[in-house]
Amino acid sequence: MPEGDTVHRLARVLAAELPGQSLTRLELSDRGELSELAGQVLGSVVAVGKHLLIAIGDDWTLRVHLGMHGRWRRRHAREPRLPRWTAIIVTGDVAYVCERAYRAELVRTRALATHPRLARLGPDLLADPPDIDGMVERASLSPHAGREIGDLLLDQRVAAGIGNIYKSEVLFECRLHPRTPVRDLSREQLRQLFETAARLLRLNLLTRRRTAVPLRRRPHPSSQRLWVYLRHGRPCLDCQTPIERFLQGDHARSTYFCPHCQRLARSAHPAVTGSPEAGPTSITGGRDE
Repeated sequence: MPEGDTVHRLARVLAAELPGQSLTRLELSDRGELSELAGQVLGSVVAVGKHLLIAIGDDWTLRVHLGMHGRWRRRHAREPRLPRWTAIIVTGDVAYVCERAYRAELVRTRALATHPRLARLGPDLLADPPDIDGMVERASLSPHAGREIGDLLLDQRVAAGIGNIYKSEVLFECRLHPRTPVRDLSREQLRQLFETAARLLRLNLLTRRRTAVPLRRRPHPSSQRLWVYLRHGRPCLDCQTPIERFLQGDHARSTYFCPHCQRLARSAHPAVTGSPEAGPTSITGGRDE
């Protein structure tokens, strides 16, 4: 799944360039050119969880969810368009091209609060400050009691912003096995999970090279930056036990963990480890949440 820091970082870049610009052209791959919006002034650019919201005039907002492979490129307006574009915003000679996104749609600004994808989002981990109490309350609801904590952390209705990288990294830092049922966790443990996630997301907000391992734990500044993610079969940085991996949840997301540092309590069902998968998991994919 896309990580919340990716979308927030993108919002910061676009927020420094788009607001106040006059819209020359807006195109959506499923609707074509929306000529009636030409001349509108672009407004705020904000991230809400993993959604990017770009205000167009007073009445419209472009909502973009990058999904598995989406990204933005800045190009000259006269350059040939990319083959798998999703949305194109042109201001003067500059084209901001969103390609391969999961979804891009035009929404009435007044309807954002009731939009089905936005209204159900949990508190944003990159809010200032994040509503940790609200996240704990949502995670503690009875329908979640039997869920595995590794699956729950990816549920954007509980807390918005955690993707597959931070799921594994946060669980390692908190020394929790990803298959631990939510009912076996105290509210204090849930709070620690969300506070750790918020800290890691904010730590990486200004860089593309995600880091969870503190500099003092790395022999060289450029060496290993993540505790467990994509380290299947390699030694744990704390205990040297080989990192294991399995596919978790309805969407079969890769989960990485150390079987020694993150032991499963006896009350939980046995872990399934070493499951095969086609290849590395994308860091920018997921449902439209």
